[in-house]
Amino acid sequence: MAALSSEAGVAVSGENEPSGMSAYAATLLMISALIFSTGALFVRKLDHPHPWTSVFWRSVSASASLALLILWRERSNALRAIVRVGRPGLSVGAAFSAASIALVVALAHSSVAVVLVIFALGPLAAALLAWLMLGERVHNYTWVAIAVTVGGVVFMVSGSGATTSVVGVAIAFVMPVSVGFGTVTIRKHSNIEMLPAMLLAAVISAFVAVPFAHPLQVTRHDLIMLGLFGFAQLGIGLAIFSIGAPLAPVTDVALISMLEPIMGPIWVWIFVSEYPGASALIGGAVVFVALAAHTIYPRLQVSHGNAHSLRPGDAAHLELVDE
Repeated sequence: MAALSSEAGVAVSGENEPSGMSAYAATLLMISALIFSTGALFVRKLDHPHPWTSVFWRSVSASASLALLILWRERSNALRAIVRVGRPGLSVGAAFSAASIALVVALAHSSVAVVLVIFALGPLAAALLAWLMLGERVHNYTWVAIAVTVGGVVFMVSGSGATTSVVGVAIAFVMPVSVGFGTVTIRKHSNIEMLPAMLLAAVISAFVAVPFAHPLQVTRHDLIMLGLFGFAQLGIGLAIFSIGAPLAPVTDVALISMLEPIMGPIWVWIFVSEYPGASALIGGAVVFVALAAHTIYPRLQVSHGNAHSLRPGDAAHLELVDE
C-alpha cells in the first residue's frame, strides 16, 4: 500500500495499480499539480491577507465547489455519499482541515519555499504514524529519507535568505503530521471516499475560522481572489486530479505531484518577487531529491526482485508459453 499527498488530499493505492501511464493521465496530473501549486500565490496576491479571514472565505468557496462536484458525480446519491464516510471520514476531514488551515496561517509567518517543502513531507510523516498507530514496519530507506529531509529543512530555515520564524515553521509542521494522520486513517479504513471527506474538511475549516475571522471586512479584490482560491484552485484542481490519478501508477502520481511544492515558490518568485534565498533553494533541492528517491526506490527493488526470481530455465519456458 502506498500513499501520496498534495493539497488535494491523499491518494492511496494498493498493489493492483495500473502498469503504465498514458499521455492523457500524465497531462491531467501535471495540470492539477500546477493548479495546486498556485495556492501560495493566491495568498500573496491579497491586498489585506488576514489569515483567518482567508481560511474562512477559501473554505466557503471550496465547500461550494466540492458540493457541486459531488452532485455531478453521485447525482441523487450525493447526500448518501457524504453520510456514509462515517466517523473515519470525519477524522480524515478534520485532519485535512488542520492541514489546510496551517497552510494559510504558516504563509503569514514564513516564506513560501519553507512552507511548501515542509508540506511535502506528508508521505514520510505517514510512514512514521503507520509505524506508531498500526505497527507497520518502517523500511531502512525511509529512515534514511527522513534523516536527509530533516537535514534539508534545517539547512533551509537556518540561512539568512529564508524569511521565516519559529512560529511559522512550527505551524507548517502541522501540515505533514495532519496529512500523515489522514493517510493512516485511510489506510485503516480503505472504503473512505475522498471527495466527501474533502468537503467535510472545507466545512470544518470554515466553522473553525469564524470566531477569528472578519468575513465582512474584505475588499472586493480579496473576495474574488479567495473565491477563486477555494472554488477553482482547490475544486477544479481536485476534479482534474480525481480523473487522472486512478489512471496512473501511484509512484508516477507521486512524482508528478511533486510539481506542486516545486512550482509554488517559483510562481511567487516570478509574480511577487519573493526570492526564497540560496539556503532555501539548496535545502529544498536536497529534500526533493530524497523524496523522489524514496518514491522510486521501492519500485526498483520490486523490479530487481522480479528479474532475479526467474530460474535459469524460466526464460525458455516463458518463450514456449508465448508461442
